[in-house]
Formats: sequence, C-alpha cells, structure tokens
Amino acid sequence: MLKDALRQHLSRACPEQDLKRWFDPLEVEVIEPIQVFSVQFPHPYFAQWFGQSVQDLFEKEVGRFMGPGYVLQYHCRTAPSTGARGSAFTDFISHIDFPFGHGFTFEAYCANEKNHFPVALAREVAKGGEIKYNPFIICGASGTGKTHLLRAIANDLCRHHDKHKMFMGNVDDITNIFTVKFPGKTYEARKFLHSFDWLFVDDFQAVRKYPELQEELILLFNMLYDRKKQMVFCSGERIATFDFLDPTLRSRLEWGLVVHLKDPDLDVRVDYVDQHSRRKKIGLDRDQILTLARRFENIRKLRGILLKIDAFREHMQRERLDDAEFRRLIRQSDDRRTANLTAEHIVSVTAAHFQVEVKDILGTKRHKNVVMARQTAMALCRALLGMSYPSLGKVFGGKDHSTVLYSIRKITKLQNDSDETKSMFQTLSKKCRQTGQP
Repeated sequence: MLKDALRQHLSRACPEQDLKRWFDPLEVEVIEPIQVFSVQFPHPYFAQWFGQSVQDLFEKEVGRFMGPGYVLQYHCRTAPSTGARGSAFTDFISHIDFPFGHGFTFEAYCANEKNHFPVALAREVAKGGEIKYNPFIICGASGTGKTHLLRAIANDLCRHHDKHKMFMGNVDDITNIFTVKFPGKTYEARKFLHSFDWLFVDDFQAVRKYPELQEELILLFNMLYDRKKQMVFCSGERIATFDFLDPTLRSRLEWGLVVHLKDPDLDVRVDYVDQHSRRKKIGLDRDQILTLARRFENIRKLRGILLKIDAFREHMQRERLDDAEFRRLIRQSDDRRTANLTAEHIVSVTAAHFQVEVKDILGTKRHKNVVMARQTAMALCRALLGMSYPSLGKVFGGKDHSTVLYSIRKITKLQNDSDETKSMFQTLSKKCRQTGQP
C-alpha cells in the first residue's frame, strides 16, 4: 500500500517508463516509531547508479510525501561478488526535510551554459566539506534565481546537518534581531547570531539602509570566518558598485568569491514552463509554452501566471484550458506596457527594423526581406499578444491558418538554429514593449 501510494505521488513528477526503470525495483518500508523511511536496493551497482541519477529527485518527492521529521535509510539486498569491480555499497542515511522550501532545489533550478559556472560553484558550497569560498556571493538582477540558489544550498546542507544551526534571512531580519528580538541588548544579539554555523543572507544590497549595522556585520563576519563557518550572500546589485560600504566590510567581502547570474534565455524559460506544466499536470501544449516563455521574460512573473493558470484550471475542473481562456488569462496578467501593445504597433516596429513598408508586410509581396519581416511580425504578435492563428491571418491581409502556422514555426526554428535571429527577436520584443506603452 505504501509503495503504491508513493508511486502515484511520484507519477506527477516522473514518466511511467522512468518509474518502471528505477522505482519499481526498490523495496520501501516505514519504521514509524523512529520516523525512518527505509529503502532497499536490489544490488550495489543499482545503488551507485541511483545515487548519481535520481537520488535528489527521489528524496525531494519523498519529503513532500512523508512530511517533516523523517530520514531515509538506504540498504542493499545483496553484496557484490568476490572479485567484482567497483566498491561495495555502504548503508547510509539522509535527511529528507526541506525546511527552506521543497521547490528550492538544484534539480528544480533551470539554467543553461550561461549560468553553468555559478550553479556548479553553488553545488560545491552545498557539499559542506572543506570551505573554499567564504563568503560565497551570488549577484544578479531580479528573477535570475539568486534566492533559489541560496535556499537550494541550505536545503542540500540540511540533508546531513542540523537546520537549526543555519541562519536564513535578509538584512532587515538581522536588523530586527538587534532592535526587536533583543532591544537594547547588543551582546545578546551578537551571541545569538554567533551561535549559527552557516549564515545565509538575501538582498544584501539593503545594507545601504542601515549604516549603523555595518560594524556589527564586520564583527559577525570576523567571528564566522575565523571559526571556518560558511557565509553565503545574495545581492541584486554588483558588490563592486557599493560605494556606501565601510572599507573594512568591503575588504572582508572581497576575501570571498563573487559570481553573477545572467538573465534566463528563452530556452531556459521554455524549460521552466515545461517542467512546471508537467509537474502540475497543467496540460500546456508546445505553442502555449512558447507563448508564455516569450511574453514573460522574468521567472517570477512566469511563476505567477503559471500559478494563476493552474488555479483557474482546477476551479473549472478541466484537464487543460482552451485557447480563448489561455489568451484571456495572459492579457489579465500581463504588465502595463504589454497590455497596451497592438498588432499594428508591432508591425510598425518590425517594418522599421527591416526597412520595409507596413503595407508590404500586410500585403502579398514575396521579396525575401519582406517575407522575413512578415513572418517575424506574425511571431511577435503571437508571442506578445497571444493572438490565435485565425486572428493573425485576418490582421496580415487575410492569410489562412496554415500560412500563419508555417511562418511562426519557421521563425521559431530560426531562433533555435541561429543566435543572431534569437537576439534579433528578443531585441524587437523589448522594443515593442518599451515603445508600446502610453
């Protein structure tokens, strides 16, 4: 019964063929008095593959399924035969609590090669072994995933370390410790902060609001650094631009390693929407996924519209939304400048870029440059306005559904094949938004 129920839960995140391959061979058991979830592998080689491939996903989902307080114990049914290559499997336990949010894991962080280096270093910090980068500082604009990585590091550490020894907060929280939790008791506030083995501070740029806090941060930094306690900071601005920092605090921060997250590309946003749609079983098709990824360039906004779509779908008791409902939800959720866009304005911006006449884009001319401009304008209208294919056909001089579909697919393929086309499409998209506001 337990395994069947867990399998049903896992089916929300894993395809059936994957569950057959790695979940069905497992034996699972719950030892309730001591809150242990026991997992037995068929043989050590399976265990080694499991640890390298699906352990993180499995533990995250078991944590959601079982709730807080449980640990996983891994065992092997058989030992490797004498002379077999590879090391023997050793039983081990793993905590499966995610005190800083089940959604904040490395597996759930969508990134491509642009952010490979920062993510790889964050994983290194999360191992919790020898401290190489202290402090570790993650910088990036809003929506790049700084907080996600910060909490993913902490969640990973919690699998083998006490979560109560970790401070997770922002600069405002640290200030409140001195002014609210221990008002007038500076020594007690310092003692409280110094008791943590890990320090995770989000929105570090907010320190500019509290000049008097910098001296306390220097003392806290010195204590943690001298005792080899890991510090991780996130900042929405580059540390190098902080002209308000105390010189001593600045020098301390420069002892560590600073990484910068770049804005998520279209392919990252597509991957994010696709993963969310599969996990929540929202039922978005490929065109809808592309529309959302192109129209909302910020991950936070994407998360918000996906939550709204899922809530509406559940309220209507549907497996998926029809195209009209999907477009309406997008229009209601879009920001002001996008909401004021029109197809006419997009065509005008596209015509100016390609140096052709608007009437030619809306007409029947087959010159190569005109056709490229027409197809690009169609794809922009689809991405920015969520227009249906028949509606696009009417706007572009009565083109039929198949012509519009072909044009948009062609531009999509060109973007996938050419960085130059992708950059051009993104530039035009931003220009349409910027000049489309009232």
